[in-house]
Amino acid sequence: MNKGENDQYQIRFTTGAKKDLKSKACKPYLKEIFRTIGTLKNNPLAGKCLEGSLLKVRSLHVSLKGSGQWRVAYYAMIEERTCLVIAIGPRENFYKKANTRYKAIKAKLEKNRNSTR
Repeated sequence: MNKGENDQYQIRFTTGAKKDLKSKACKPYLKEIFRTIGTLKNNPLAGKCLEGSLLKVRSLHVSLKGSGQWRVAYYAMIEERTCLVIAIGPRENFYKKANTRYKAIKAKLEKNRNSTR
């Protein structure tokens, strides 16, 4: 049985993630990045669980020919059936950027999560 469109998760992007996608470094790899992010529609827990200050955030790994390893940090909102992409970029200094962005939205995410219960 195929999953219907209603069974799929929505993918949303923070303002920071949208800026990442518009960056010069990202543009040549958009097709592969979107293909990888698209896997979240059917498998929102595909990424690796992060630890420490990024607990509750997950990371997808993207291998880009000629550019090495990139990461996509996202927050899976299971009850809302949504994945919120927080940061996209090369592995170098990526987790620092993801941590800064997650801190900025963490309170709002927790508030929304608690209000849906």
